[in-house]
Amino acid sequence: MGDLASPARIRQLAAEYGLRPNRHLGQNFLIDGNIVRKVVAAAELRGTETVVEVGPGFGALTQELLARSGLVVAVERDPILARALRDHLGADPRLVLVKADARTVRWNELLQWAIEQRQEPGPWARGPEEPRPKLVANLPYAVTAPVLAGLLESEVPWERGVVMVQREVAERITAVPGSRTYGALSCLVAYHADARLVARVPATVFWPRPEVESAVVRLEFRPYPGMEALPRDSLFRVIRVAFGQRRKTLRQALRGRGGFWSREAVDQALERSGIDPVRRAETLDLAEYARLTRQLLGE
Repeated sequence: MGDLASPARIRQLAAEYGLRPNRHLGQNFLIDGNIVRKVVAAAELRGTETVVEVGPGFGALTQELLARSGLVVAVERDPILARALRDHLGADPRLVLVKADARTVRWNELLQWAIEQRQEPGPWARGPEEPRPKLVANLPYAVTAPVLAGLLESEVPWERGVVMVQREVAERITAVPGSRTYGALSCLVAYHADARLVARVPATVFWPRPEVESAVVRLEFRPYPGMEALPRDSLFRVIRVAFGQRRKTLRQALRGRGGFWSREAVDQALERSGIDPVRRAETLDLAEYARLTRQLLGE
């Protein structure tokens, strides 16, 4: 099997399986064992968790995850890479390999199915003392946003996530209100988890070398306080509309043509929620968006 984070080994496997890395699919393979260990260490695995990995490639992260967790569910879209993973890591009974497009996966159903393949109950169904599933992944650049949104919005009770993404996306994920990179994705992440930057990753640790740098982000999942009774769809509709015209004031953005609310409803909601109508979308935190949404709903 060998070191699946070795540059020579990765190139050898690519030649052996006739794989030409597809930039459209974001196929940039990790070739640095130190980065692999840093990503896995950030997950603080205890040896019993179920870990989801998206886009495992040739298995550099997968190999390390198998050594440190109870079960790895690896989701790979590319049939060539799926075959390579099965050939080189498939003998490990703790690996469940799924050939699927991560953008369309129903994560809760997939995890339950993966557990059943090992004839065990789901780890989150055995009591509060059992570890919740974790996400550890080098997300393909081309599909980072939709895959991450799907993972966050799933019904899986994640404990922690450690994801490597394009540095620009990492800045958006960890952005705070008032910053240039704060947007709808920042709000979505903040709704589900506390996010912090773990490390910046140079382009030189990938093959082929991408044109941009990457970063590792750690997500600590938790419920956002005070959101229990607020419909999530309504909250994020307000956020999407506000950021859809982020150069405009909130009043202008929410009252825009084809909007969901009347001009009178928008003006009243802003006044009742105590939000200055000339503020812009990037200045509001999630609690303020929740307050505004409740007023637009007439609560």
